[in-house]
Amino acid sequence: MLAGHIDTITSPGFVEGWAYDRSAPARPLTVSVLDPAGQEIAWGLAHRYREDLALAQIGTGWCAFQLRVAGPVSRLRKLALSLLDRASQTEIHRAGPALFAEDSERLLSNVGDVTRADPTVIGAVEQLRGCTGLFERFIQQRGEDMFVRTAYVYVLGRSADTAGLELYGGLLRNAKLTPYNLLGTLYNSNEFRSRPRLLGAPNTPAFPFAAA
Repeated sequence: MLAGHIDTITSPGFVEGWAYDRSAPARPLTVSVLDPAGQEIAWGLAHRYREDLALAQIGTGWCAFQLRVAGPVSRLRKLALSLLDRASQTEIHRAGPALFAEDSERLLSNVGDVTRADPTVIGAVEQLRGCTGLFERFIQQRGEDMFVRTAYVYVLGRSADTAGLELYGGLLRNAKLTPYNLLGTLYNSNEFRSRPRLLGAPNTPAFPFAAA
């Protein structure tokens, strides 16, 4: 079942909101925004992270969109807009006049800004807090030991050692450690800090926990 919402139109020329498929929350939707005449004014992927969505348990939190509008946004101030799944042309949300927000263009001035704006990588392990359902399903299908092995490869880029496998596998089985907290432990380890690497976001094939 599809869910979504058009939140705002911003003065720099974007329509913003969120959309996802409840049956496949890690698969990003390609959405369209239509004006009352049925003309497409913006389209693109709903695959950006928003903390408020993760906290509200809306998808994995990686289902926001920021779509550039074709033409001036001033004409959209008082128009009702529709949000569609572009592949199936299924209407997800029909909005009254969307909230118009005065905003400034977000400039990327350094490497950190670029990384934070990249929707294909996580900027911090906290951005995985909305993936609890994916982690639990992975463990149900493949077991705690495989989750530990996969977590080591995903975070540290190496195979799990015997000691780590026994320790973390046991903690997961005894519910003394959550899957999310295991990833946080590895992410905040001295090993990761000494060799930091970019980790794939839940909306990409590089995120192994959505493939179970």
